[in-house]
Amino acid sequence: MMSMIVLLPGVPKVSSVDIGYYSNERPEVAAMVPATARTILDVGCGYGALGVLLKQRVTGRAVYGIEYNPDAAAQARKVLDGVVVCDIATAVDPYPEEMFDCIVFADILEHLVEPCDVIARLKPFLRPQGTIVCSIPNIRHYTAIMRIIQRGWSYDAYGLFDRTHLRFFSRGSACNLVRSAGFTIEEIQPHIVASRKARIANSLLLNALEEFVAQQYLIRATPSIRA
Repeated sequence: MMSMIVLLPGVPKVSSVDIGYYSNERPEVAAMVPATARTILDVGCGYGALGVLLKQRVTGRAVYGIEYNPDAAAQARKVLDGVVVCDIATAVDPYPEEMFDCIVFADILEHLVEPCDVIARLKPFLRPQGTIVCSIPNIRHYTAIMRIIQRGWSYDAYGLFDRTHLRFFSRGSACNLVRSAGFTIEEIQPHIVASRKARIANSLLLNALEEFVAQQYLIRATPSIRA
């Protein structure tokens, strides 16, 4: 099932590309956030659509954001509990230590030069039993492989070949990224986006084609070591 796009109240009309980046609700990501998480940080929160969904799912939740785009951050402030405008790659102490039960990285890590360093630097903002939830695009998706075979490598305005992607991951490298940042993986779920034929083939082969039909990997992890 594809993620739902929600245009929040007060958000001006923008291109479909901008809507996809800033107003995507991401229910599959929200489902990975523990129900016990009461204070959440959404890194790259956009207009705050994911944060709104997280708040709706659990009464009394507080969701904060970090956003690079000041216009998007201004909209997110209308629906979230607080938003800091900064470049997460260089930001220093945007929030107090041990403030959050969960930190969400929804399709942001692939845009960073050093994603491992960013995850590790935000680790102190988690409470001792906190979790991180990451959504990371899978470059081994069958459509990406076929495209490279047929057309070679080229970039698009959005998607797996987004021209602003600086890093590319498969299941193994996504897991290595999280572990290298000092976390232990609790759960990993493929977000399957594929044709009916591809889904049937994967089912008949007992999920052997998972890495080729997963458009993204959703990872929940806890700190391995507390400083």
